[in-house]
Amino acid sequence: MTWSNVPGGRPTPSPSEQQRAAAWERGGTTLFPAGRIADRVSTVLLLVFGAVMTVVAAVVGVIAVVSATATCDAAAGCSPGRYLGGAAIAVGGAFLVGVVTVVLAIGAWLRRRTSWWIAAVGFVLAVACITLGGVVFAQAADAGSTSSSVGTA
Repeated sequence: MTWSNVPGGRPTPSPSEQQRAAAWERGGTTLFPAGRIADRVSTVLLLVFGAVMTVVAAVVGVIAVVSATATCDAAAGCSPGRYLGGAAIAVGGAFLVGVVTVVLAIGAWLRRRTSWWIAAVGFVLAVACITLGGVVFAQAADAGSTSSSVGTA
């Protein structure tokens, strides 16, 4: 008698339950099963590219906001809020999309589902956020340059 087979304890599982448990244990020994290594690698690469892109957008955003607001004059009708808003949309949106994408990809890994498409959609959405933030920033720069050039003419 062993400790796991105490008389009057838990009933012995049926053969089909034993087969399902054995199959689950074979597939559940690692987060990187051999058949899904390409899925895991592509997911990790897409997540890393998205993170690097977000960090680059943050650095560029800080530099752009500082340089744009250095010449910003309220008398000329320039508002630094739109510059900051564009940078915040780009960086904050990409960061938020990245966090949600990581959570969903890990959830797919734990459920033993493919996850590359989650990372791909997250990457595309992060690019869309950065593009939208860039458009808002560019519109603020155009508005600031036209109002300052009109005031000087």
